Amino acid sequence: MWRPQQPNAAERHKQPAVPDAASLRRWFDAVDKDHSGHITVTELQAALADGGLNFSLGTVAAIIRQCDRTGSGSITFSEFERLHVFLATVQDAFGALPADRQSGRVLLDDVARGLSSLGYDLEPAVLRALLARFDPLAAGSMGLQEFLALTLFLRSSAATFKAFDPSSTGVVHLNFHQYIYAAVNST
Repeated sequence: MWRPQQPNAAERHKQPAVPDAASLRRWFDAVDKDHSGHITVTELQAALADGGLNFSLGTVAAIIRQCDRTGSGSITFSEFERLHVFLATVQDAFGALPADRQSGRVLLDDVARGLSSLGYDLEPAVLRALLARFDPLAAGSMGLQEFLALTLFLRSSAATFKAFDPSSTGVVHLNFHQYIYAAVNST
């Protein structure tokens, strides 16, 4: 499964080699402990933990929802390939940012640049609110795990917004029930 890396300064600007389909298939089969052909939330949570990313079941379920095209609550091999692309893209964006040598953490100002590189150009007030939510200890920095959770939230929020904005006007009008639906589907 995908393993977090803390690249040194020289490695930060290199693009990691994309695994071939056979390597991804081996990873998928290793994570698919019950050999069902689907990776469940608990299987993915265990694989991410093996890679040093300890997420709650709720966060892992949100990760799966990002790639689960059928709504089954689990992912197939083709969905796993999409998950790998998402994780590699986030890791690349994080790895391109200047990080503390010892902790591997990135200052919040640099996190904003990383989000921008992923296409999230946010207004300052929105950015401050997001950074406060994903840096709850007010450390002034984020590790890969927090950055991944933040990008997952933004990606999910963007998909939910798009569902309410089919004409791509950039404006939506929601009643209370729609708002609750949008909020639940963005976390």
